[in-house]
Parts: sequence; C-alpha cells; structure tokens
Amino acid sequence: MQGTSLRAVARPGPGLGEMWRTLRLAFDHRQDRLAFGRAVSALSVRYLRYRGVPIEGGRWLDVGTGVGALPEALGGAGARVTSLDIRDQRDSRAEADPFVLGSGDRLPFRGEVFDGVSSANVLEHVADPWAVIDELIRVCRPAGALYVSWTNWYSPFGGHDWSPFHYAGTRLGPRLYRAVRGKDPMHLPGRTLFPVHVGTVIRGLADRPVQVLDVAPRYWPQLHSLARVPGLREVALWNCVILMRKLPAGSAPRPARFTPRGRRTGVGGATRGR
Repeated sequence: MQGTSLRAVARPGPGLGEMWRTLRLAFDHRQDRLAFGRAVSALSVRYLRYRGVPIEGGRWLDVGTGVGALPEALGGAGARVTSLDIRDQRDSRAEADPFVLGSGDRLPFRGEVFDGVSSANVLEHVADPWAVIDELIRVCRPAGALYVSWTNWYSPFGGHDWSPFHYAGTRLGPRLYRAVRGKDPMHLPGRTLFPVHVGTVIRGLADRPVQVLDVAPRYWPQLHSLARVPGLREVALWNCVILMRKLPAGSAPRPARFTPRGRRTGVGGATRGR
C-alpha cells in the first residue's frame, strides 16, 4: 500500500444510531433512492478503508451504477471512477463521473485495466450472475480489489418489493403477493429477479483467479462472522458483500481467508494510481 494515504477507520460498520438511520432510509428508499444510496455507499467506502483497500488515486469501475451513489462515494474518497449501467438512471443531485452504457456480462473494456471494481445489487437481477462475476474479474488488474454485493435470496428482503412472500417460492410467492396487495410485483422471478445464494457464490469463486478476503453483511460488516455459518448466513447476511483480490495470471486458486482485520489483505492494485 506504499504511496497511498489511508484514513484510520476504527470500525468497518455503523453504530446503533447510524444503523437505525440507515434502516429508516431503506424503508423510504422508493421516495428518495439517492439518500439511501449515499448512506449505504458511505458505509461501503468505510468498509474498504477498514479492510486496507487503497482507493485514492486508483482507477475504479462501478458496474450497475443505478442512481450514482457508490461511484460518487468512491470519487469522494479520491478514486477515478467510471460508471456503467444498461441505462442512465443517475440522480441529477449525484456527482457526475464518466458514464458508459453497457451490460455487466459484456463489459466494453480490455482486460486488467482497473485497480478496483465494484458492483452492488446486480447479481440477483441477471439470469447468469457468473457471466457478470467473470467479467468483473477479467477487467480487474492483478492484486486489485473486487467489491461485490447483492441481496441474497433467503434474506428478509430477498424478494425485494414482494418480500416476505419470496419465502413461499418463486411460483407461489408472487401469487400470494398479488392476492394480498392486488398488484403484480415490480421484480418478477425469472425475469428481473433471480435467487442467488451466499454458499453457491463462495464455492464458485474457489475455481476462479481470486482470493476471497472477506464475506460480510453489507450494512453491518462487523458481523462478518455470520458468514462462517452455512444456512444462517443465507438469512442473516441480509445483503451480502464479498471482498476479493485478483490473483496474478497462472496462480492457483486460493482458499477464502476471512482476515479479522483488513490491514494486511494483500490488495494493492490501486496503489499504482494508473
């Protein structure tokens, strides 16, 4: 991490007061998506700093930008950010970064050009999440950081707008929602929403050129020990985040390391500031 300034971060996630404010914004996020996005994205940057990930001066790609809160937060931390989404949904109040129209499963960039890659709440909305993950890995430089989060299926909000009916399954759940609410879900299973499970993703990453450094609940990452418990993690992580390091070409895949503190994660791709 030589040549990169990092602010000391005492803890990776919010205190009780901040957590409560974030939850209130979550329930009101349809009225103000940017306010909730900014609160969560500030937590994401704090988490990355706590884990020792260099941000300042690095070239980052954010895939699935949405309203633009996460690239705004990364840019505010000193990164040079490129945003990408299938359509431009950025809020006019967000700081503008270079924006590219594109799909996460076919990124319009050559390989190994970004020091860090982020993608939040995308995997559960694509039919082939592994195509997206493989593209994120492809464009990340060796030793660079990959920050990927999604709403895991069995979490309380796994069904998004039709939660908690998703616990009844992808066929019965929407029917129950229609019967109770009198309208169709915004996110239909098999079309715009797909079950993605924490354990499945962790196992699949074992065969890819990355090392998993941490698995945690995005909104309260200090509880990352929950990720060690199969079954429980599928519910309790709520919105799962996986932090990875891209391995050099030819490296054998390494087991997940789950370091208790991130000051020696080995993520160094952003230190070059290219």
